[in-house]
Amino acid sequence: MSTATKKEHKSNRPQRGGVATFVEAIRQGLWEEMERDPTVFIIGEDVGLYGGAFKVTDGLLDEFGEGRVIDTPISEAAIVGAACGAALLGMRPVAEFQFIDFISPGFDMLTNYAAKCRYRWGAGLPTVFRGPCGAGVHSGPFHSLNAEAMFLNTAGLK
Repeated sequence: MSTATKKEHKSNRPQRGGVATFVEAIRQGLWEEMERDPTVFIIGEDVGLYGGAFKVTDGLLDEFGEGRVIDTPISEAAIVGAACGAALLGMRPVAEFQFIDFISPGFDMLTNYAAKCRYRWGAGLPTVFRGPCGAGVHSGPFHSLNAEAMFLNTAGLK
């Protein structure tokens, strides 16, 4: 007779509606989309076990599993490339960066591949690239970039 006990799954689902912080609102939106659409998945550094840099993905691994909440090595270019490849195969990836500053190594793939797929081949890439930006968390010069201008001036990105 086994003495192992089955771990009871307790959902960490965010509360719907009401007043929410930015983190709570993003987490709620991710959760709802992952419930609604089985092709939505999250990929990035520490998004699974750790729950994301600011706990945006907290509880998603337990709820949706390792196939849809994917921890990656520290390689932002690989994260962008994997998200683009998955989108071309019909998935809907959400690529998360610990801070948006770190998207820089993946910017070539983002601007010269992802942004141009529709123009080159008529192929859309339904992908979200997200990460925290700006000041206010006392993280120094490498964690406080506001990258909006880089994205807004790239044809093909929305």
